This record gives sequence, C-alpha cells and structure tokens, in this order.
Amino acid sequence: MPVKFSLRARVALTFALLGLVVSACLAFISLHFSAAYVGRVAHEMLRVEEDYLVERYAEFGGLPHTHSAHFRVFLSGSADAAPPPEMAVLEPGGPYELAGSDPQRYAAVHATGDGKRLYVVLDMGLAGVRERRWTRDLVALVLFGTALSAWLGWLQAGRAIAPVRRLARRVEVLEPSRRGAEPLATGFADDEVGALAKAFDNYQEKLYGYVRRERAFTADASHELRTPLAVIRGAIEVLLDSGQCGAAIETRLKRMQRGTDELRDLLDALLVLARSDEAEAREGRTPDLDELVRGLLAERRDAFNEKRLACVHEGVAEIAVAAPQKVLRVILGNLLRAVTQFADGGVLRIEVAGGAVRIAHEGTPNASPVDAARLDVREHALGLGMVRRVCERWGWRLEENVAANGDHAFVMRFG
Repeated sequence: MPVKFSLRARVALTFALLGLVVSACLAFISLHFSAAYVGRVAHEMLRVEEDYLVERYAEFGGLPHTHSAHFRVFLSGSADAAPPPEMAVLEPGGPYELAGSDPQRYAAVHATGDGKRLYVVLDMGLAGVRERRWTRDLVALVLFGTALSAWLGWLQAGRAIAPVRRLARRVEVLEPSRRGAEPLATGFADDEVGALAKAFDNYQEKLYGYVRRERAFTADASHELRTPLAVIRGAIEVLLDSGQCGAAIETRLKRMQRGTDELRDLLDALLVLARSDEAEAREGRTPDLDELVRGLLAERRDAFNEKRLACVHEGVAEIAVAAPQKVLRVILGNLLRAVTQFADGGVLRIEVAGGAVRIAHEGTPNASPVDAARLDVREHALGLGMVRRVCERWGWRLEENVAANGDHAFVMRFG
C-alpha cells in the first residue's frame, strides 16, 4: 500500500528536498573553489620558494637547507640530497602534481647553470587535513540545512494550511438540512481558500433548496392524502357499526381498516420526516418512554389479537427521551407494524430499557422464511426506510435482526 502523507508533511518534505539540493550544490561549489584555491596557493608557494633556492644556489653554490616543515629540496648529482627515482625522470619546469602521493605533494624542477637539476617539493599534508575537516563540516552543513528546511517547511505549511483546516472544521459541522445554509466565504480572505469557501456556499444553497423542496412536497403530499384516508376509514367504521355485514365481509372490512391504520402510520412518518428539522419539533421531550409504549400497545391490542399475538411487555418507568412524543409514537408505531406485518401467532416482546427499545416477534410466522422472502414487502420496506431516515435525523441507531427461523426484531438505541 502506498504511504499517504498529509498536506503539511508533503510541504515539509518538499522544503527538505529543496534544502538538501541547495545545501549540496553549495557544498560542491565550495569544495570546487576550495580545491582550486589550494592549488593556486600551492603553485605560488612553490614558485616563490624555487626562485629563492635558485638565487641562493647561484650565489653560494649550495643550498641553504634541504628540508623544512613544508618543503623538501633535492639536487641531482648530490650524495646526500639525491632526488628519488620517481622525481629524477621529471623534466625542468612544473609545477608537477606527484601522482599517488598522500599527503598531496607538488614538485618543480629547475636546471642550474652547472648542468644539475634542482628539485623543490611542496608537502601539502596540513592543507589536506584542513581539506578533510572542511569536507566533514560541509557534510554537517548539508544535513543541518536539510533539517532546518524541513522544520521551516513544517512551520510554514502549518500557517499556510491553517485556513484550510479552519474551513474543514466549519464544513464538518454544517447541517444545511437542519439549520439552513450558513455562509462561509465571509470569514476567509479573497484567495484560493476563499474561492473554495464560496464553492461550498454555492453547494449549500443548492442542497438546502433541494431539502426545502423535498420537505414541502412531503408535507403537502401527506396532508393531501390524509383527507381521503379519513373518508375511507370513516366509511369502514360506519359499515362495521351498521351490523348488516356478514362475518366474511366484516373480516374483509377489518383488514381494510388495518390497512388504513398502516397507511396512517406511513403518513405520520412522512409528516415527521418533513418537519423533524423544525425548531418547535426539537424542543419537545418525552418524560416517560415506557408509558408511551404501553399506550401504543393498548391502542393496537385488537389488531394483535386478530393476529393471535401474545404481547409481553417489560419496561423501566420514567425513562426520559429528548424528543417529542409524536416523533416517538410514529417511529415505534411503524416498528410495531413492520415486525408484525406477516405474523400469525407467536409472541410480540417489547423491552424498554435505559437508552434503547427492543421490539421482537418470536414464534412461527405465517410463511416460511423462504416463502416470506418472496412476498411483496414493498410497503414494509417503504415504512421502514422512512423510519430509518427519521432516526438518522435525530441521531438514533436502528438495528434489525432476522433469524433463520423467521423471528424478527428491531432495536432502537437513543445514545
């Protein structure tokens, strides 16, 4: 896997590479000029010493000295100052750089008037030591320059990307669907980061416009559907109360009534989904969640009896939830409908504990798991999808578990 670096680290690495290149170039240039300077100094010293020795030899017929701290002098034909074999082959002139010598040495050859040759050798041992020290100092300078460039790059990158980080933090907490579009560009300079902030502002406006249209359509559609639904439900109740329907027709009418109740739950979910972001909806609070669950079970007792469901309710009293009762009624009502939609017998178990509600159907369903998977569950999926969206709006988690034997359970966690 390729290593991924942050923008700040990449800038620091770029500065470090730049510092390495610049420091290395300066070091190489310094070494080059240092070597050229040492060579010129060596040639000048050798020339001056050679002129001095030639004058002394011409004046006194001998050499004032043969060795000193930096110079060695040889004279051809001399018993005690004969030149080494590698120098004896040198022709008059110079200066010559003696190959293979360590420390570095330079030699000059001068032909005297009596047919002899004077050899002057300059020993640059001390200069070589200084040159090696200088090389080590330059290596340390390159390393220090690279580290300094990386550190300066890290600091500069932190300052440069600070507006980007500030913009990222502000974008992270944006919720146009809840609080509307919040302008960002006003808090940034008119530069590249400001242009990015303006792009986010434009995107917020588009997103918020889409949310407003979706919310208005959902609210209008649910309101429009409630009127004909109320008419249908009223007509069903009149027929049931008339006492003129046979057992078969009454069964069908009660099935239609359950269908209208399920559709009512779906419409309530649509309304909550459309209005769950409004300030007045968020200000509500449910003081006792278990009492709300008991009320829902009492309202749906007849429907549970028709499905031959045994209800088992286990709850803890006085569990408060920071949400309006209407929102919780819609969500829990849809979950009860979803978990019992295809049930025929068994146990409906509702557990209310701190921070969570569990609704489960245990027992043999009306159809086997394979047959149940083939049923048209479009209405079930629609209602459950809206419930999930409402839970997401309120920051709750909805978990669904379906066992191999057909047992179906939902767990809604408020934390």
